[in-house]
Amino acid sequence: MPLAHEKSKATTQSNLRSLGFWMSVEGQTPHRSVRVIVSYDALSELDPSNIRDIHGALENFEKFRTKIEAAASKKYDAVGFDADKFEGMPAIRLTTDDLY
Repeated sequence: MPLAHEKSKATTQSNLRSLGFWMSVEGQTPHRSVRVIVSYDALSELDPSNIRDIHGALENFEKFRTKIEAAASKKYDAVGFDADKFEGMPAIRLTTDDLY
């Protein structure tokens, strides 16, 4: 079952050197949110000409959000949730390999 877009802004996860945002499991009742965490390195690789800082990561996230959400959904369909949760919630962590 794929993941669905949720209107949520990306927030910094400084301790993980990542950005995080919410998606949900499509068609699941009750509603089940999933935290998607994307590494700064993966975000930087989406547009290497952009500056490698938090502002560049946020800019790349907004610019490539559709691609990032598709990668999260694909990873969820292939392997499910990560073993580690994010603040008690299911999570999926994306790296550069997941985006290509």
